Amino acid sequence: MPIDYSRLQDVLKANGTTLYKLNAEKVIGSATRQKLLGQLPGGIDARTIEALCKRLNCQPGDFMTYVPEGGAEE
Repeated sequence: MPIDYSRLQDVLKANGTTLYKLNAEKVIGSATRQKLLGQLPGGIDARTIEALCKRLNCQPGDFMTYVPEGGAEE
C-alpha cells in the first residue's frame, strides 16, 4: 500500500479516542476503519481525510505517510 497510516494510532491516543469510537460517532464508516487498520485493501477518500483532520484537530501528514514503490521511505 503506497500510503501508511501507522502514525494514526499516535494521533488517536493524543485525542483520547479510537477508530472504533470514530466509527460509532459516524466520522468514519466500517470499511474505512478496516482500511485504516490494514484489514482491507484500498485507500480513503478526501472527504474522510477532511473529517478525520477536523475531528482529530490535525493535518493529513500527521497520520499519513507516502511509501514509494519498493517500501522504502524517502
